[in-house]
Amino acid sequence: MEQVSKINPFSIDHIVVNVDEKYQKNIQFIEEVNRLGLPYIPSKGKGNKGFKASNLWIGDEYFEFIYIKSKDGGGWIKDWVDKYNSGHRGVIGLFLKTNNIEKTTELLKSFGISNPERISFPFFFKLINFSAKWQNAYLPYFDEVPFQLGFQQVDTPQIEEKMRKRMVPNSKANGIDGIKSVQFFGPFTSRDFEWLKNVFYCIKEDTNQLNIPLKNDQSIHFYISETIETRVLLNSKGKVLTPLLIENLRILNF
Repeated sequence: MEQVSKINPFSIDHIVVNVDEKYQKNIQFIEEVNRLGLPYIPSKGKGNKGFKASNLWIGDEYFEFIYIKSKDGGGWIKDWVDKYNSGHRGVIGLFLKTNNIEKTTELLKSFGISNPERISFPFFFKLINFSAKWQNAYLPYFDEVPFQLGFQQVDTPQIEEKMRKRMVPNSKANGIDGIKSVQFFGPFTSRDFEWLKNVFYCIKEDTNQLNIPLKNDQSIHFYISETIETRVLLNSKGKVLTPLLIENLRILNF
């Protein structure tokens, strides 16, 4: 993607994580998360008989933990449901915020991006259908890492502001302001790296590392590793956090 500046015109929006039910039900785990200064109320969040989402609000960004309860996933993203039912646990997607999803998908259509689409699913005994007030577009999976990058745009600034006000309780009240950096470790191929360099402005540190600078002083990093893991560094203003492990996700302080 051709860049005017050496910063990609996107910021981190949220990270989606496939989790076992215990991460939404286990009282000891929930209390541990809250003790770290990360307010977590998994009983809140969208869902139906097929899936349950719980959110961990970190400033203007968040984690979305997904537990699939049925084979069809209740209308959740079908490909992700299939991977969950095949045993996938851990980070499945990272969404970047774009101000113009139509333009973004047009610019990236030769790199396999999907058309913009809305999440829609039934709830309340299938009498009501929820349709998202935002659109998503998905880039293809990496060669050997079951993970996708995507883009999201909320329909209007007014809706976005209302959504932001509902992002409570929030770690910002405890001096943890947001997600600073995301580090992906896995068996990324040379073709993955070449593809990333075509999609984004990238800084290549060496043959095993690729950095993607974003708006708001955020960044994404890819490291070639035998082990698949995602590390998320939070802007904690010097507060030292005990690392929190959720499936293959490790949450740390910057």
